[in-house]
Amino acid sequence: MARAVNGKMVKTKSVYDPAEESDGQRILVSRYWPRGLSRERLSLTEHLKEVAPSVELLHDWKAGNISWDEYKERYHQEMAQQYETISKLAKMASDKTITLLCFEREDNPHCHRHLLKNLIERSK
Repeated sequence: MARAVNGKMVKTKSVYDPAEESDGQRILVSRYWPRGLSRERLSLTEHLKEVAPSVELLHDWKAGNISWDEYKERYHQEMAQQYETISKLAKMASDKTITLLCFEREDNPHCHRHLLKNLIERSK
């Protein structure tokens, strides 16, 4: 899933999907490193833990303690503290294609990378 930002794109993928040349800059946006996957296999440009959900938020979601709507609200509150990083990603996306990587399958709509993608696209 990708949408052009000034001619370039912000894409999202699972870390388990193969790297493709069209991915451009591949950025891991997970708090944790994917077990058994090397930086080379992931073809990473960067690992930005600061735009991943907090440990507490991730725990509440995985434990089923909160709804997706509450998760989204809390994630957006956390990302208000990450304005500089999100702006940096938006600037990168204005120059080249970037791909945000996380553990969840790409077809899972309940992943923060999709929320982050929207924040990046709105900050342009």
